[in-house]
Amino acid sequence: MARVLAILLLLAALMGSLTLILPHPPGANETALWSNIALAGATAVGLWLGAGRMRPWMLQVALALSTLAVTRAIYFSNEEGSFYSLWYVWVGLFAFFALDRRAALAQLGVTAIAYGWVLTQAPHGSPVVRWLMTVGTIAIGGVLVDVLTGRVRARAQAARSRARLLEVVAAAAHELSRHTTSEGAGDVVCRAAVEATGATSASLWQPASDGLGLTRTATTLAGGTGAVIPFVGTRTDEREAFTSGKQRLAAGALFEPLVLDDVTVGVLTVHWRAERLGVPMDELRQVMDLLALECSLALQRAETLARLERVARTDELTGLANRRAWDEHLRREIEWAKRSGAPLAVAMLDLDHFKEYNDRHGHPAGDRLLKAVSASWEQAIRATDVLARYGGEEFALVLSATPPDEALVIVERLRSAMPTGQHVSAGLVFWDGKEDDLAIVGRADGALYGAKGAGRDRVLTG
Repeated sequence: MARVLAILLLLAALMGSLTLILPHPPGANETALWSNIALAGATAVGLWLGAGRMRPWMLQVALALSTLAVTRAIYFSNEEGSFYSLWYVWVGLFAFFALDRRAALAQLGVTAIAYGWVLTQAPHGSPVVRWLMTVGTIAIGGVLVDVLTGRVRARAQAARSRARLLEVVAAAAHELSRHTTSEGAGDVVCRAAVEATGATSASLWQPASDGLGLTRTATTLAGGTGAVIPFVGTRTDEREAFTSGKQRLAAGALFEPLVLDDVTVGVLTVHWRAERLGVPMDELRQVMDLLALECSLALQRAETLARLERVARTDELTGLANRRAWDEHLRREIEWAKRSGAPLAVAMLDLDHFKEYNDRHGHPAGDRLLKAVSASWEQAIRATDVLARYGGEEFALVLSATPPDEALVIVERLRSAMPTGQHVSAGLVFWDGKEDDLAIVGRADGALYGAKGAGRDRVLTG
């Protein structure tokens, strides 16, 4: 603003110079008027060079001095109805443009006093009318400038607010793209919702695993996850937003459903402790819509990745862990056994005469046998044991924190759980406290082949 005023002062100095160069009233005090022009030019240069260090009160002082300079020009022009009074309008309109309303009115008061004084010092026809016309013009023009400036500033503020909200959503979308779990995505969206809306807290509600209600899976509240809202019972805004798929606004809260392919997959809620401030309602709804969409896509992506991960780690035929998953689990169990000193047992099991069974009954029957064996064995092991299909008709079992005698009982239980007429051979070994996963599997394989060589349908320890 300081440089805008500097330009106005330079233009005033230029026009003032022209008024003295061109024909003008003979009674004017040219020396005083030229000094006024020099003062305006010097002030303009000072404003331009010091614009970066200008304080608001300095701008007000510069406007007051400009008003006094206009008054001085009128006084020394010695002309009735001096055209220099038009510069009051310049100063007044600039004040309403650059200053707040109170400061602009104060500047108008300075102008009114200065012009009133100068009208009393020289013969002017109809001084009261001239004073009213000049001051009234400044006041009316100032009000128009103030209104227009307010609208422009409001629109600029709204644009900045929208830009900030979009930046928050874009940053959240970028961060969501790096998360592969629904928990991580929920935390990101809750933080973004608080930042974008000025809320005091945000939470993400998703259907509970048992399908009986909504559970809070992410929140900005400390220790707030795990809460459950049942689908039956007292009505809640979270449940209504979820079942209707429509946004709901309540006192101090907004409830945004997460909808993907016309299916509601969750509800994002934001809460305010006091009256909501700073974000217009339309913008609030829009940013919540955008965050809800990003969250829905992130949850879908996380679910897809989790499904692909399960597929990559699961045997398609039997539903057991595949070799990749079992190898990873065995390495983790060995590391845990090293730290804890707990015993660890590994068994390799192979169905006896499975090739002949396939040749006799066909591959579909062989697949059914593998599925039946897997289902039977899963019922016979503990929740902490990991059974995997190692390849073909061969299976692997890791028994964590299991003493040798107990491990033998479990493997014998598997041998006894074979379908009628079918048999299995197994090799059972115990970790020696030093060997890695390849070594212990190699020993278990050796014990398995020993059981095969000893007549099959037996468990051989090694």
